Amino acid sequence: MANDLTGNPIYLDDFSAAIDLRSSLGFAEGTPLKIRSIEWCNPTAPGDAALITDKASGRPIFKEKAFVAKQPILKPYYGAEMDNLYIDVNGIATGHLFILLG
Repeated sequence: MANDLTGNPIYLDDFSAAIDLRSSLGFAEGTPLKIRSIEWCNPTAPGDAALITDKASGRPIFKEKAFVAKQPILKPYYGAEMDNLYIDVNGIATGHLFILLG
């Protein structure tokens, strides 16, 4: 499957290039994103890692490591406004993401 930015939640599974979520969604620079949750699904093996940062500051927003293969990791953000979400090339080792906006 390929990344799908048209729905809510957003589905991402191709991390071969960096993803600047705000830009990818067509929002202007400075427009905050309201994030309800981020779910990382199907990490292949224990030790696989996922890292999403704030593009401007580099501060980690979602930094997780799999302890069990195939077990999803869900983090709620309760509609928090975030400057942006940025995923570097290979920032997600395996699996896919669901990002729920709003």
